[in-house]
Amino acid sequence: MKTSRLLPVLAFAALVAACGQPSEESTPAAPAAPTAPTATAEPAAPAAPAAAAASGAVALDQEGLRLVSETGSTRLVAFETPTADAVAALSSVLGNPADRSTNSECGAGPTEFVSWSNDLDALFLEGKFVGWSAGQRSGGKVTTMDGIGVGSTRQQLIESFGDLKVEESTLGIEFTAGDIAGILDKDGPAGKVETIWGGTSCVFR
Repeated sequence: MKTSRLLPVLAFAALVAACGQPSEESTPAAPAAPTAPTATAEPAAPAAPAAAAASGAVALDQEGLRLVSETGSTRLVAFETPTADAVAALSSVLGNPADRSTNSECGAGPTEFVSWSNDLDALFLEGKFVGWSAGQRSGGKVTTMDGIGVGSTRQQLIESFGDLKVEESTLGIEFTAGDIAGILDKDGPAGKVETIWGGTSCVFR
């Protein structure tokens, strides 16, 4: 700290000043007028750690989550990646997570959720990345490389995935395309994606 570095300097200055003071035989100087005590400055609070800088984007993928750099190159964070490695990779693009929680009632077992401010959740089971989900606030922010995400229509899903299974379940109008699934707000070609997930999920039917 600055204060600790100044102490030796001040002590040295005081010693030099003392050497230059008149001896007892010297004519005493007139007493100085009393000065008001000065307020001691409070030490500054330590600065909060800076959030991880965000750079690039994250795309939804049937095999995990794909990091997309500003140059357009991509790198897959695949399912089964260890938790610490996956979170670090995703945070390098999305910034620090907004929340971390665990749900012990998921069908696959106690599942850890790491959430970011763009409404993207990464799911971890037994120390490994196993799935992802994107909620309603992620619309337009998190999509597949083909642009499929919350807000996409059923017709767009068909054009992107080709083989699309749609059925009514206890969750609503549920669709499945390979290893990606989700909920539509209504049946028919104009139905739009309300939520979407990939890999291991934690949904209660």
